[in-house]
Amino acid sequence: MTARTARKRLQPAERRGMILEEALRLFATRHFSVVTVRDIALVCDINVGLLYHYFDNKDDLVRRALGHAIEQLMAGYEARRADGAEPLEEILAWLDIHMELAPILAQMVKLMADYASSGLRDDELDALIAGFYGREKQLLEGALARGVASGRFASVDIARTARRIGLMLDGIFYASASRGDDRIVDDIADLADFVRDLLGLRTEVVA
Repeated sequence: MTARTARKRLQPAERRGMILEEALRLFATRHFSVVTVRDIALVCDINVGLLYHYFDNKDDLVRRALGHAIEQLMAGYEARRADGAEPLEEILAWLDIHMELAPILAQMVKLMADYASSGLRDDELDALIAGFYGREKQLLEGALARGVASGRFASVDIARTARRIGLMLDGIFYASASRGDDRIVDDIADLADFVRDLLGLRTEVVA
């Protein structure tokens, strides 16, 4: 008889993170509406009762899985963005963290797209998504405003330029899903070059 391999004992925070990552992966692989709590427990190799120890229900899991991905993105950005960084470095840090976390963010975008088209409404989920895009708008507009005011950037419409960058970034993830390609990192790198062109910085050497 073959002995069963002992399962690694995880700390509560590690187990919670593992559940959220597996839940997000399932929500992105299928439509979130058809994924069950039992499905998530199965891929996590835990019983349903333990899963309910961490989360109230599937709706709670959907919210927390999306929130977990957003938290990783924002924490990664803050870690990359040095205090007193130049405005261009702040914008590039936002693009760089999207490249680093591309697989997770592709899952996040799929979940948000499925939710938007589902006809379902959840106030907490709506607030989470609005808060994420509000934060992106704030950091891009802030960096653009500082760059224009200092003369480092060409004079651009700050609100429109920030929105365009955000839309193009979203579009890269949606395009990858619809075309079935694997160009997210390359396309974000191209977007970084486009941003430099747009801001009149293409000839500068960026460290």
